[in-house]
Amino acid sequence: MLLQRSSNLIRRGLMTSARRAGGHGKPTAQDVLPFNPFQNRWKLLAKMGLYMGTGFGLPFFAVYFQLRKKYGDD
Repeated sequence: MLLQRSSNLIRRGLMTSARRAGGHGKPTAQDVLPFNPFQNRWKLLAKMGLYMGTGFGLPFFAVYFQLRKKYGDD
């Protein structure tokens, strides 16, 4: 009984993953992402650079702001 139940779960899981992938090999980036990354590469590069640059630069700006607030505008 337990073996039959587990085999049904495994079979059901394999069928849904094959159905989801379309059965035509591995899904490409265009299938997985909600946009086409190859349509305008430079626009994507600018957006990703701005997003990651903001995340990287924010702690440095916060330290600069706190030090400037503590020691004044000299």
